[in-house]
Amino acid sequence: MEIRALHEGDLDAADRVLRRAFAALLGRDEQRDTDLVRTRWSAPHVVALGAFDGPGLVGSVFVTGWGSVGFVGPLSVEPSLWGRGIGSALFAAADGRLAGMVHRGLFTFAHSPAHHRLYQRFGYWPRFLTALMSSPVAPAPAGVAWSVGSAADRADLDAGAARLAGTVFPGLDVRGEIATVLDQKIGDVLVLGPVADPTGLAVVHDGPGSEAGSGLAYVKVALVRPGAGADFARLVDACLGHAAAIGADRLVVGVNTARHRAYRHLGERGFVTD
Repeated sequence: MEIRALHEGDLDAADRVLRRAFAALLGRDEQRDTDLVRTRWSAPHVVALGAFDGPGLVGSVFVTGWGSVGFVGPLSVEPSLWGRGIGSALFAAADGRLAGMVHRGLFTFAHSPAHHRLYQRFGYWPRFLTALMSSPVAPAPAGVAWSVGSAADRADLDAGAARLAGTVFPGLDVRGEIATVLDQKIGDVLVLGPVADPTGLAVVHDGPGSEAGSGLAYVKVALVRPGAGADFARLVDACLGHAAAIGADRLVVGVNTARHRAYRHLGERGFVTD
């Protein structure tokens, strides 16, 4: 078996394997018209690796770098080949790409002991749950103001995002996510306050061909200054307002339960865990 970078000609096969693997684990196809392969492969801050048995692709993994923070996923293997060490080999290669990053992590399924055992062999242990939550979309409350990154000066937008991210975690850099949605035209960036010095920022995928899919707006990353609860509430309002403006039915967000105030706020706003 060979592990190497994915080429453009490998992407259809990687997409098929990912969809089959997730459907086999979950018992249903939840991918719909999302795109978790091409959007990441095209992103400037993501490394895409494939496992090949001869000429055939049997699995893939993606490594995302947010400056000093990095994470692995999704990792998928052809279901008929589970249990043969392909996932371990892919993760070992991916983990090597995180060298030098201060904070490393991954997302996996909380209900799967097999996944937990795999990643624990590499030193990754469960700590806090991340809830994927959603809410029906309603128009933003009156008085909520935000701007969109697609209409902003990119140099100012990048500088402002870097400044805000640095207050959250030293070296954190989400500019790759900004480039992904704006350059691929699969979403937008919402900004509270001045573009060059924002108080809040969210990168939102929307519609088919993005990580959201039809009828959904998906918040890939959202930041406010530490402790700024009022800014967080306004950013949630802005995300709901943006979702309404683009015609989405639901807004999807992920929140780590260790961020207790953010998690409770979303629950109190009517978001439910899907």
